[in-house]
Amino acid sequence: MKCWKCGADLAPGAAFCSSCGAKQEQGAPNPGQTPPPSGGGGNTIVLTVFAAICMAVCGGLAVRSLFRALGGIFDIGWAGVFGTIRIVGLNALSAVMLAVMAIVCALIAFKRNARNSDGLLVCLAIGGAGYLVVRLLSLIVSLVIYPGGFGRNFGSFVLAVLGVAAAVAGIYAIERFVLGEFPIAGKSVDDLKLDVQAALDSFQQTAGEVGAQASQAAQNAKAEREARAAAQQAQYNQYNQYNNPQYQQPGPGADGPQYGQTPPGYAPFRLKADRSLVAYILLSLITCGIYSWYFIYALARDVNAVCAGDGKSTAGLVKLVLLSMITCGFYSFYWYYALGNRLAENAPRYGLNFQENGTTVLLWYLVGSLACGIGPFVAMHIIIKNTNALCGAYNYQHGI
Repeated sequence: MKCWKCGADLAPGAAFCSSCGAKQEQGAPNPGQTPPPSGGGGNTIVLTVFAAICMAVCGGLAVRSLFRALGGIFDIGWAGVFGTIRIVGLNALSAVMLAVMAIVCALIAFKRNARNSDGLLVCLAIGGAGYLVVRLLSLIVSLVIYPGGFGRNFGSFVLAVLGVAAAVAGIYAIERFVLGEFPIAGKSVDDLKLDVQAALDSFQQTAGEVGAQASQAAQNAKAEREARAAAQQAQYNQYNQYNNPQYQQPGPGADGPQYGQTPPGYAPFRLKADRSLVAYILLSLITCGIYSWYFIYALARDVNAVCAGDGKSTAGLVKLVLLSMITCGFYSFYWYYALGNRLAENAPRYGLNFQENGTTVLLWYLVGSLACGIGPFVAMHIIIKNTNALCGAYNYQHGI
């Protein structure tokens, strides 16, 4: 007779494994097979509730860290170059580690079984350790940049340690003392690797199920968008037919625009030409930085419209955020530099001439930040002023 959990030889009729301590059940499968869920039936709700609470807390902290990283991207230079890199890079890594912990807690709460139980516990400990390493690095960098904030930063680090310990130790204690299991007992490193692989398999299976549901939802949304676009095109064609004789369907063999053809010079939308630095700052403060995300999205959209045909493209919000997080904020410097150059290069197309280019913008962000922190504001003012001028010329050229 062998233990269903670790495979050790057991004495006939043994109720517990002498190697790992696992409780032996009548009819338990042989090693290599998926063992039955262990623990008392109704007591599993305790683990489910606790793991769900940990999932919610880790998920909320991950979102907060992500918001802080995003805020560092759009407020680049306000806290100094190195301060911005610390906020963006380390907060982004914290968000990743907390997201890992939240996902593992979700699997423990809703997808746990005897086969992946130990692996999930190990993954939770690894995610917690990674988060604490990131927080320790943040503490060290903060002390180098802001020595006076030692007490507050150290207290925050201690709270992080206690939080991770509560999550990992709490789940272990529930499995050991409430469910009567023996987590990780008697396991070798190779056994733990197999357990982690089982946990990863559970995640992959769950992700596949979620991905299939998301794909179906995306297909439904795409079909709805296509139907809406077809209805809008039909309305546009009807307008051309009944309200603009120049674009009516010509008779057989006649030359001229075809039915439903987009009129020459037609502009899809009017570009905003009255952006304001003061409004940008105030609305960003009021909305806790959310407006700055929309501002970047709308700015990139309008610049791509007004500069269309120059062979370049200004990255939108998603690409800017992702690449800035990966490069710890350096890509955002390049984004502003490239944007300043693109505006200056396209100005002659509309009879304009800008003295400021990408180099001017970048110098204000980097060097100007040392001048009482006003450099980034001046750089943003240049971007807004030049964008407004081009958008106004674009609207005038298209008669909108």
